[in-house]
Amino acid sequence: MGVIPLMVALVFVVAIGAYSSPSYAATASQTVTVTVPEAISIVVPNVNFGSIAAGSEGTSPAFTVSNTGNVKIDLYVKADASAFTSPTATDTIPITGFNIFSNVTGNYQNITTSSLKIYDNMNKASQGASTPTTWTTTLRLFVPPFTEDGTYTITNTYTAVKHNSPAP
Repeated sequence: MGVIPLMVALVFVVAIGAYSSPSYAATASQTVTVTVPEAISIVVPNVNFGSIAAGSEGTSPAFTVSNTGNVKIDLYVKADASAFTSPTATDTIPITGFNIFSNVTGNYQNITTSSLKIYDNMNKASQGASTPTTWTTTLRLFVPPFTEDGTYTITNTYTAVKHNSPAP
């Protein structure tokens, strides 16, 4: 056998050996994406001052505001009316003497019918935690002299916005 037929036979054997083995593995990459939506949520309890004598100032029991969302928040409060009212009394208690202890100033601030920032940058709960982040505060109220007896109420609206977002 000559050199040329030997080379052709050798190329044929190498070519069959290279292409006759089956392929058993391959790899590919995959990118997986998930979006966690923003959830802003707070819990605020009702507050009962109990009795405050006419002409006196009273402080509410401490109450806790909870950030039950998944973002840091700024917290605002406003009164929904300009005075406490009673279904049985003709007098009202103006909100000019109605205050909340503020995390922003470290002092009591007057609650009005406009939004007042009372907490700046309240943390969200830690990931995986079973309890929300909380903040405890109090209210103060001055009842004018000679205010008629009765039970007076007002509604406050608390609003949470994502930290550094525009005020409500």
